Amino acid sequence: MRLALFFGPALLAATFFLPPPGDMSREAWVAAGLALLMALWWVVGVLPLAATALLPLVLAPVLGLASIDEVAPSYANPLIMLFLGGFLVARAIERVGLHARIAHSLLARAGTSPPRVLAALMVATGFLSLWISNTASTMVVAPIAAAVAAPANPRLAATLMLGVAYAATIGGMGSLIGTPPNAIFAAYVADTQGLTIGFAEWAMVGMPVSLVLMFAAWVVLAYLTPGLGGATHLPLPPYNPHPLRDAEARVAIVAGLTALGWITRPWLAPLLPGLPISDAGIALTGALALFLLPDGKGQGGRLLDWDEAARIRWDVLILFGGGLALARLIDTSGLAAQIGQASAGLAGLPLPILLLTFAALIVYLGELASNTATAALFMPIAGAAAVTLGIDPVVFMLPVALAASIGFMLPVATPPNAIVFSHPEVTRARMLRAGAVLNLLGLLVAVGIAATLGPILL
Repeated sequence: MRLALFFGPALLAATFFLPPPGDMSREAWVAAGLALLMALWWVVGVLPLAATALLPLVLAPVLGLASIDEVAPSYANPLIMLFLGGFLVARAIERVGLHARIAHSLLARAGTSPPRVLAALMVATGFLSLWISNTASTMVVAPIAAAVAAPANPRLAATLMLGVAYAATIGGMGSLIGTPPNAIFAAYVADTQGLTIGFAEWAMVGMPVSLVLMFAAWVVLAYLTPGLGGATHLPLPPYNPHPLRDAEARVAIVAGLTALGWITRPWLAPLLPGLPISDAGIALTGALALFLLPDGKGQGGRLLDWDEAARIRWDVLILFGGGLALARLIDTSGLAAQIGQASAGLAGLPLPILLLTFAALIVYLGELASNTATAALFMPIAGAAAVTLGIDPVVFMLPVALAASIGFMLPVATPPNAIVFSHPEVTRARMLRAGAVLNLLGLLVAVGIAATLGPILL
């Protein structure tokens, strides 16, 4: 880490002392140095990820790449506002315990069959991950899975815990707010292609990918590795839910109306041309409603207060903004075009091979680095390569964006992996064996479905 602390700035400094290669402009050369600095620090973790994401604000004006007035808007992109609203709604869901009720309710219908119990745990986690962070959904369902796994054999216990982790990651792929790479793709496409991809548009591609991959993960875990260990009966721990409280009901209504607004926005917008409806506006309206509505306890409390709101993942929002700022600098400096020209030699390769190659790079790099940072680095590269190769950039970047969320092999790949790795039966070898298979399946599913549906739906 100490070496990376000095080596990263050295890479940037080298762009001032060494001439640009070929016909690359000085601005593109300096932007490459900044991108290498940020990539190295993101991968190694020299600084907190969000701190590294602030570098464009400080360095872009100094390096002559852009003024701070040009860089700062990336940190307030409408997609970041969508995430902010989504995070606040999710915080209220967690505060009143609605997410735990949903998880227990789904699990209560599973019966005692181990495959059905595994499926229920995965469905509960995946559904929650559509709306709240995959970390939060894992932390809710993992203790339930651990209690179920307590009397089970080691292999079955590992299967249940891995099912929760993998379902959290897969569920997030289905929603625009489920994981930051999805929104990074949407923001980059809006910025460079002028195409708005909202919640509903993403779901038409993301949900099929999520559903197919969820089924594939269930099959792999239950019947391939780690397996069920021969278990045929798995009694569930008792759960006696209290009656639905006022706060839970009101949060459920607000969250439901917010989700309904996201889903129906593409159809509502043309009907109300004088009212500019956006996913970010819907999210923030839902969040503000939570601050306004009483919690029903008769003591003046609200469904959401600032002490709770302050606990959302502000670092993710900053990281998201830093990724968008870097992507914009890569584009405006001419570096993206240079990368695109360097990709001209790939023109003879079939499109499926190109997509799989780019997607594989982001998957296996993402096993070691933040998927948000990896997506931010790869979006402008993939977009520039697509233009040079004569491919629709949106169609080309969509599978890459989905692939950024795939990371099943290592504990450091995703927060859900790290959470369940604390369970004694989730060994590195078990995660590696199951994850290696799912990474390959995930690549094929993401690239196959996105390449098929993307041109039709987007």
